[in-house]
Amino acid sequence: MRITLWLFIFTTAISVECHAQRSASLDSRVTAALARMSDKDMATRHAGFDDLIEVIAEGEKLGPDPEYTSVLAIFLARNPDQANRVKLGLINLLNADDGAFMDSKAAPGTYTEDDTEHWAQAIDLVSCLNDERAIPALVGAMTAGGGSCKGLLSYGQKALGPVLSELSNPNPLVRSSAVSIGIIILRMKNDAASHAQILSMIRTTLNDPEYLVRSSALSAIEDLNDRAQFARSLQEIGEHDPFIVPGETNYPLRTRARKLLQEIATPK
Repeated sequence: MRITLWLFIFTTAISVECHAQRSASLDSRVTAALARMSDKDMATRHAGFDDLIEVIAEGEKLGPDPEYTSVLAIFLARNPDQANRVKLGLINLLNADDGAFMDSKAAPGTYTEDDTEHWAQAIDLVSCLNDERAIPALVGAMTAGGGSCKGLLSYGQKALGPVLSELSNPNPLVRSSAVSIGIIILRMKNDAASHAQILSMIRTTLNDPEYLVRSSALSAIEDLNDRAQFARSLQEIGEHDPFIVPGETNYPLRTRARKLLQEIATPK
């Protein structure tokens, strides 16, 4: 009996010590990866990101095209003591990459295809964190579409303010993305106040100086049931919109506006 008790105590002690060693090793590896992910240099950040992916995927059976979002969820559930700093590390990484990719002063060819793939991976992971602190980083990645849009939509009205604040962004691609995503979020609420806000946004952005933003406004009108109220604006666009496809004689927004006017005049 004493021998059995001694063996149980001995085995338990070894198990606890091994667990403590694994925890210390994991903590050390996560710390090192997060430190590199916070570096000012993009290549160093992405190397740290790869290190973190290796940590969270350790022991998982991955196919040729692994789905790291599910792997991350498993890791966070198994290691709640690491969850907060891993989430913040990913959010901060995405914020840094957003700033780099949206830097208007960056020379063409500054970033490689590998850099872009890392940005896309970071977007996918952050979009699945279910953490409201991720909203600004996802807003910063709106122009990438895909995962960032999916992530923002998951927060619904909580993301609306940050998205609509980008309607004054000097980058027309950001403004165009804000129009599209903002309208989707407003439609999710599906009430009179949200619809009125959609109409107001369309009226404003139809007069934007940039083609991309006006195009997003037209897309919003195309999805309206009560589009007839924009007939006068569509008439103006159909006759005078200035954007022409470079090297051609095609005015794409004029064509779309005229088509909408025809649909208004001959409803189904």
